[in-house]
Order: sequence, then C-alpha cells, then structure tokens
Amino acid sequence: MFCTGATGFVGAHTALALLAAGHDLRLMVRDQDAAHDWFGTRGCQVERFVTVDILDQAALQHAMAGCDAVFHAAAAVSLDPRRARETYDTNVGATKAVLGAGSAIGIGNLLYVSSVMALFHPGAAGVDESTALSELSEPYSRSKRDSEAHVRELQQQGVPVQITYPAGVVGPDDPKLSAANRAIASFIGQMLPRSTTGFQCVDVRDLALAHVWLLEHPPARDFDDTRFIIGGHFYPWDELRQRLEALLGRRIFSPRVSPRLMRATGATADWVKKLVPFETQISAESMAINTQWPRADSSRFVARSGRCFRSGEETFGDTIRWMVEAGHIPHKKAGRLAARDATPIIERHGAP
Repeated sequence: MFCTGATGFVGAHTALALLAAGHDLRLMVRDQDAAHDWFGTRGCQVERFVTVDILDQAALQHAMAGCDAVFHAAAAVSLDPRRARETYDTNVGATKAVLGAGSAIGIGNLLYVSSVMALFHPGAAGVDESTALSELSEPYSRSKRDSEAHVRELQQQGVPVQITYPAGVVGPDDPKLSAANRAIASFIGQMLPRSTTGFQCVDVRDLALAHVWLLEHPPARDFDDTRFIIGGHFYPWDELRQRLEALLGRRIFSPRVSPRLMRATGATADWVKKLVPFETQISAESMAINTQWPRADSSRFVARSGRCFRSGEETFGDTIRWMVEAGHIPHKKAGRLAARDATPIIERHGAP
C-alpha cells in the first residue's frame, strides 16, 4: 500500500494502524532517516520509504508500481500569507498528481483525506456528506475545497476513490502538534473562551482505524456514495469546559466572549496581516469556526462500518498526559493528569 503524509499526525497514525493490521506499506516521506527513526521507536519496521516530487505524476506512478491501494493524506499547512500561493498550489497539485497516478496504473483502492472544512457553512444547522462545498477565503481551506471538487469529479468518472472528512483531529503522539491539539493546549494553559456553538473533534486513533476499515472494504461501484464524515464528538463550549475541569481536577480560565467581538478580532487580524505579514491562528475564518460551527454528522460511516468513537474522557485524558510529557503543557496546568501514575478516566465507547 502506498501512503503519503506518513510523518504528519493523521498519516503517521494511519500508517501505524495499517502496520498493526498486517499491511505492507510503502511510505512517501521527505526525510527517510527521520521517518525510519520515528516508526522504529514505536516498534514498527517499514521496509520501503520513497522520496519523490509529490507534484510529479510520472514519478509517482513509478513509485506506486506493484501497490494495491493508495492512501493520500499529505498536505502543506501554513497560515503565513507569504506562502499562500505555495500552500494552495502544493495541496491541489498533489491531490491531482497522487490520485491521478494511482488511477493511471489501475489501482482500484484509493482513499483521500479531505476535511470537514470543505463543507463548512457558518451558522448552518448541521452538515453531512450531501452538504454543498463551502466558500472559504484562506489558502489552506480553499485548497482543501478545490481538491475536494477535483476528487468528486474523479468519483463521477468512475475512479474508485473514497473520501474522509475529519473534524478537528486530537490525540497523543503528535509529530508536529496539529491545530486542534494546539487549541487544547491553549484552552488548558491560557484560556478557553466560551461563545456560541462548540468544539468538534475526533481522536486520531479512531480516525486511523476508520481509514484502515475503509481501505479494507473498498467499494465496487457507486463511488459518489463513498464520502464519509469522521467527526467524533461535538462539545458545546460549556460542556467542554466542564469535561476538561473534571479531568484536571481544577478550574480553568474560561470567560464568556461575544461572538461578534471574536469575529471582529479575526477580521482585524486579517487586515493587519496584509500590512505586516505574520503567522497567527486568529483570522476571520477561524473566529467564524469558533462561533458558528455546525455539528458534523458521522452517522453514514458509523452505519456502514459499525464502528464507534471512544469517549472524550479517554481522548482528552490521553492527549493531556502526552502533552505534559512532551513539554507542550506545564505540569502545574495539567492538574491531576500531570501525575505519572494518573489513572485514565474511561467511559464505555459510544456512537457519536
């Protein structure tokens, strides 16, 4: 199986889950030595790493020769306005090249990782796989939307490609600290602003197992129906605060903030970035997400696979303990979860 993005958060955990399930992998990476060390320290041996230009379809076809499936999760993630064109061109071009290569050599099992952001409509009652593609402004978000549009065209042409739409991805053992994990660290270490809507996230380990299931159950036809939201759980801001405080055994700073003020702050940050380019998580789009996020419905995947999502207590507990060990959260901010012998608080897994 050929995998891209194997040193990123989603790709790395999916690769680990595929290896645990007994699959032979060919991983496309930028730094073979670093990738070899990362998987080796986790007790996994990958026989073959590949380093080619992800925009070179001919080179990709050669690299994929002999594989029976393709998993594509690689993406450039940057909010730096100076890298806007590079981010957009890399992500859209890579999707076209990777899936084009797999299709060209007749691989009949392709899986593309999109994002619920491709379906984001501020203030909507909810989203599912039938929701229209969103109208987004930031380069990364636009790249996911336009990549998604291309993959849907492939599906309509009969190309055997499935799509997943993860919500915010959280969990332990994150190679580069994802945006959602950074948010968790900020909520605990600095402030959890409570506004309208809430926070939706999926445990990276559940997402990885979902990818394994889909790759092991490729569709034979009706590819337009092989689009799956993997959304985990939705937590209104008050509920998220209560859950985190229960795990930590302490209060966290969590003021109520006007949604209009948050969106105005995001719009101001966008204006300032045009004058003085800098990278920040604050933007008009991110503040719209924080105040107008619609609940994403994972019922299609749950019904198709029979799988469930683990509890928030398990996800957040494991994530915070790992963040403390990795130095992303100060011990004093992690409350009782900072103790080395802290016992995980785990509920029985339930459907989203």
